[in-house]
Amino acid sequence: MNHSRDFGRTGSDNVTELSKAEPSLSKSELVDLLCEGAMAWNDWRQKNSKEKINLDGEDLRGLDLSDYDLSEVSLVGSNLSYSDLKNAILIAADLTRANLCYCNLINAKLIAANLFQANLAHANVLHANFLTAMCHQADFSNVDFKDQDLRGQNLKEANLSGADLRRQNLEGIDLRGAKLIGANLDEVNLIDANLEGANLSDVDLSTTELHGTIFTKSILNNCNLSQQDLHGFNFENSSLKGVDLRGANLAKANLDGVDLSSAKLWQVQTKGWSIRGVHCTHASWDQRGREYTHYTRNQFEKLFADKISFQLYYQRLLSYQDLATLPFLIEHLEASFWGCKLRIREIRNEPGDTAVVIVVEDAGGLSPSMLETSLQQEADKLQSIQISLQSERRLQSEIRESMQAIKDKYWPKLLELSEQDSDAKMRRMAVLFTDLKGFSNWDKQERTEKLALFRGLLKPVMKQWQASYPNMEGDSLRATFTTVSQALGCAAMMQKVLHGAGFVVRIGLDIGDVKITHNEITDQLDIEGDALNFAARLESMAEPGAVLVSENVRHYAIQSDAPFIFKEERVPLKKSVGERQAGDIIVCFMAQSVDQLK
Repeated sequence: MNHSRDFGRTGSDNVTELSKAEPSLSKSELVDLLCEGAMAWNDWRQKNSKEKINLDGEDLRGLDLSDYDLSEVSLVGSNLSYSDLKNAILIAADLTRANLCYCNLINAKLIAANLFQANLAHANVLHANFLTAMCHQADFSNVDFKDQDLRGQNLKEANLSGADLRRQNLEGIDLRGAKLIGANLDEVNLIDANLEGANLSDVDLSTTELHGTIFTKSILNNCNLSQQDLHGFNFENSSLKGVDLRGANLAKANLDGVDLSSAKLWQVQTKGWSIRGVHCTHASWDQRGREYTHYTRNQFEKLFADKISFQLYYQRLLSYQDLATLPFLIEHLEASFWGCKLRIREIRNEPGDTAVVIVVEDAGGLSPSMLETSLQQEADKLQSIQISLQSERRLQSEIRESMQAIKDKYWPKLLELSEQDSDAKMRRMAVLFTDLKGFSNWDKQERTEKLALFRGLLKPVMKQWQASYPNMEGDSLRATFTTVSQALGCAAMMQKVLHGAGFVVRIGLDIGDVKITHNEITDQLDIEGDALNFAARLESMAEPGAVLVSENVRHYAIQSDAPFIFKEERVPLKKSVGERQAGDIIVCFMAQSVDQLK
């Protein structure tokens, strides 16, 4: 591009004319003067120091402006792309919306310059001075900030995608709404930095200092946060799709409304975290981050959220009447919030008062945040009834007499039932369900002999893997285990032992809450619940000789590093169970022990 123009003067005349200090020049004349070289321009600037220079919107692409004094020059919307501004003085220059992409800004002085919405993509800013420069919404994509000190800069909504920010001290910096997609933040100090609404997709933050960093409403898709201590961090309404959180500490972190789909969660610490309204279609829990567990809507929150709880405070020890009326209070709350299930978790004596902690076992489809607040408010109102009861002596006496009558009538029966069924309660267990192939084709004699052999072979296997509540009806066997590892180990051994004896079995495994009951037919303790029913459904869908497990079983197996390989299967459910309807496609896994594969 050639900006030279003929002023109608000779070279010697130019110097003479400039010495007369022209009062003002038009834009075209200013551009011509720029083309005369740094010496001519700077000399004119020195002699016309009070001249306000306006080069707004000018096309100055590719010019050599090194060593030029452009301080306080207005270059709003001008095009300076590919220009050489090495050692240029741009103090207090107005570069609003200017195009400075691929510029050479080595040693340039941009002190107090206005770079609002300026484009500095790919610019060379080595040793450039940006002290107090206005960088709001500026584009610094793919810029190498090596040897730069960006502390105190206003980088709100700036574009730093692909920028090299290694070892920068950005403590307390305002990066709200900034774009840092793919930026290099190795060993960067972001302590107390504000990244609300910022986009840090594809950034490795594993070595970044993040204490007190604000991440609300930010985008952290595919970020590496492995091993980071994120205790108590607030990620509310952020997107963490594909984020690597392996080994991270998320205890007491706020992940309400977060999208965790495809996240890697191996050995993540989650105690006390909040995941209300979290969205997660699938996540990996294995060390390599390659095996994914799929979740239906709200299932992730239901499985891994800490229970909602609220407290009742009494400025005294609980009285007989308080204890007697607590069940009525809970019953009223459940009726007021239909579908909600509550239970008392603990009664805790504290200095000067007593706290009753009530936990929500099932929110009944209600909003957790709304439910917690509403339950606390309603409970506080109802507690006033208990307080007023302290002055009602006659009513207290009637309650005591009624409770005594209930005790006299039912306590002996309760003691009797307790002795008969002392184990009856809900427990979270792994459930194994299996049956024999070809059982219905055996004749009576063959059936008797083979079932005797079958039971004899299984008895030591059950004992070795500490199976509890084993029960067999015909050719079906069901049993529970304390851990998924035990259940899988037992299933693998059952297959090996039975295969050697010529038996072919199908096995289904699930984990969940089961109720221990008394089976009146077998006169033995037995189990019931959705986990048992789903294990039975999985068994019926398994191929002969296969072990088919639920997503939850696979999840806990990976967490405990159980030596099993899982192959995903998608099969239609033959019969409804729990919330799943017949015909629903179920994601489950065929499990094989590593030893079997060898």
